[in-house]
Amino acid sequence: MMFQQNKIIVFVCIIIYYTGVAQTSHYKISSRNTPVGNLTVTKTENENLLQIEVISEVSIKVFIKVDLKYKLNCTYKDDELLFSSVTTYVNGKIHTTSKTEKNGANYTIVRDGHESKFLQKITYSGALLYFKEPKGITTVYSEFHAIDKPIKALGNHEYQITNPKNGLLSEYTYQNGILVTTMNHHSLMPFTLTKI
Repeated sequence: MMFQQNKIIVFVCIIIYYTGVAQTSHYKISSRNTPVGNLTVTKTENENLLQIEVISEVSIKVFIKVDLKYKLNCTYKDDELLFSSVTTYVNGKIHTTSKTEKNGANYTIVRDGHESKFLQKITYSGALLYFKEPKGITTVYSEFHAIDKPIKALGNHEYQITNPKNGLLSEYTYQNGILVTTMNHHSLMPFTLTKI
């Protein structure tokens, strides 16, 4: 019996070693204190590879009911972004897509079928905001918008990100290096993300 248990423990350790250790965080999404959806982030680390998956689902009513879904996958190797893919859905249909892929010294971006280049090294992107407090970081690469966004520390583990396309602000608050709340100012309505 003891031999059988040891075999199971060794098998589980091998699985963890080869598949990496996963960490998942769950958030509720609210607008004006009303729950409108949820967000799940899963981080898997294996040696020098880091993979992050973000899935959010929101149902809002602006004249009519709208179901929104956001799915992000990204891979880092040796603390540099290798690949990211973002797909948004509106009422179950693909609305936008954005892919960023390392290609030599720079990145190839394909956003809704249009290709462009990003010439800087990406070491901190939006997916990392959930698990890695942005201490000392001045810009965050947005996988969705395919641009750098300035970030500044407000003190007390709070940060503010500015969207240079529209000037809208988002505030992020951390505890023990993990994101606990955000306030996102959107042109339609404000959204709050709270860790549960």
